[in-house]
Amino acid sequence: MKITPTPLTISQLFSTRNEQFFIPAYQRRYAWKWKQCKDLFNDIKNLTDDDSHLLGNLVCLTGAHTAKINQLEVIDGQQRITTLSLLLTALSKAFEEKKDTEEASKIEGYLKASGVDRVKENKVTLGELDNPDYIKVLKDADPETIHNENLKNNFAYFTEWISELTDDEFNSFYYKLMDKVSVIRLDVFQAKDAYKLFETINNRGLSLSPTDIIKNFLLGHASSLDQETLTAVKENWRDIIISLDGIDTDEFFRHFMCSQLRKKITYTFLNDEFKKLYVNSVEACEGLAEYRVYSTMKIEKEEDDIEDELESDEEIENSSKEEVEDEKSEEQKITAVSFTEMLANYAKTYSYIRNRKFSNNKINNAILDLQRIKSIPTYTFLLELFSRDNITDSDRIVILKMVAVFMLRRHICLRQTAILDDIFSDLVNMLDKHNIIDAVGKRLSKDIPDDEEFKLNFVKADYKRSINRAKYVLEQFEYKLHETEGEFTINSGVEVHLEHIIPQTITTKKSKKEFGDWELYLGEGAKHKHSDVVNRIGNLTLLGQKLNIVASNNPFEDKVEQYNKSSLKITKEIAENYEEFKFDQVASRSKDLADKAIKIWKI
Repeated sequence: MKITPTPLTISQLFSTRNEQFFIPAYQRRYAWKWKQCKDLFNDIKNLTDDDSHLLGNLVCLTGAHTAKINQLEVIDGQQRITTLSLLLTALSKAFEEKKDTEEASKIEGYLKASGVDRVKENKVTLGELDNPDYIKVLKDADPETIHNENLKNNFAYFTEWISELTDDEFNSFYYKLMDKVSVIRLDVFQAKDAYKLFETINNRGLSLSPTDIIKNFLLGHASSLDQETLTAVKENWRDIIISLDGIDTDEFFRHFMCSQLRKKITYTFLNDEFKKLYVNSVEACEGLAEYRVYSTMKIEKEEDDIEDELESDEEIENSSKEEVEDEKSEEQKITAVSFTEMLANYAKTYSYIRNRKFSNNKINNAILDLQRIKSIPTYTFLLELFSRDNITDSDRIVILKMVAVFMLRRHICLRQTAILDDIFSDLVNMLDKHNIIDAVGKRLSKDIPDDEEFKLNFVKADYKRSINRAKYVLEQFEYKLHETEGEFTINSGVEVHLEHIIPQTITTKKSKKEFGDWELYLGEGAKHKHSDVVNRIGNLTLLGQKLNIVASNNPFEDKVEQYNKSSLKITKEIAENYEEFKFDQVASRSKDLADKAIKIWKI
């Protein structure tokens, strides 16, 4: 491995005119926030005259230098160099405000790269998701047009902190940044060495996410094969990052692994399990250090299984068949490019699920219901449900509704959530069955609360921290009242609010003065009973935004006027059926709704 380590001050790092730091699209997006920027700013500001500050390593994949702009592909350190360029831009603006055009121009020179043709480009260029916003920040564009909040906010932070410095502090800060802060630039000339170095530097895993480690592993293997493979894998990784923009990528990889292995995978073992899957699925892995580790683990497991479990000739015969299958699977290994293409397809599907981007709106609405119920563990199963070509949309909708029933019943009954990863990993197996809907229904039925448990808990369930779930539940009651078959949908969110019939606040002087004395209306012990009852289903309904604002904390007889104006039957019923509404009415309405609930949420 040929590495050229070079300690450089910040002025030296940015001073080579025809070098450009290129952060490719396959790298993670710019993610530094207030804390990292404040720590950097304070570290520089607090340096003493005889002290210095080392920012860390900057790993660059380089080629032969030419007279043109030479792009240095940043393998490690992209967050730091992007942040430094934002800080330098803020300093340049400050010098302009101070009418010091000479220093402002000098910084502008640091932030530009040019070759023999003298055409200027930005010294730092980001991946395609961030670069448009980065350019806008450098050009001081309207902040409202900048989508990456981290780029926009960090530049604003630096600008504010610099403005608070006295002239002496400002000049001292600038001097310390340029001449007292340094990085160790590690230039690597072969891609395989760059990724190997990246892993070596970060082998403790303290600051790296599972996604970072997986990316480096994939690119490291691709770089050991040939340039064509490396280029294709980089493109596939770029597609993964673009698809998962705004989504927790670590969460995607965990759900992907659970769906592939059909068992629960925790973040602790995510990287190991991914590498094991890769080594056993992809050809030409023999050169990887992981190959010996994970292939050995596979063999040892097989030997243990044979020794501990085989007790009859029939089982031995079956094991022989399995060995034949293993030999076949060795022959059927795929290329690194095919594996990452598969990953990219799964990432696209995952994005469609999380963002509800399917062309079928009924599917999107069914997924929205799951999201409002709070059903993140289901994504393991949904990832496979929407990756299979043999399942129709109509069947998918039926399955999504069954999953919603399952999740709501478990949430209402406060069933253990830790087991859900195991359940939905196992549920993937049902997609291999002949009658998928029947198989999914039977599997879910094994772990679903029965009617008696569900009804008992439905009456006393508290929705204080589950507003979206409460809206979902009430909407389903509304649809049932209309006996609709998907003829209309309620526009939840801004247009339809969750209404508390007995208000959430009944004891403040302001609420009593403006809306009436609910505490007196509810009777003895109201203050103590209120918190236990106010967020139960019997005290909740749906109301349009304007009606909700008017109803507010008004006395019940005034609320009834607004309820009568509502087009929602579940709300009109309250006005029609109740002359007063106190704690007893909450209890009776909760029981009535529970009787209906066991019929609506049923597999």
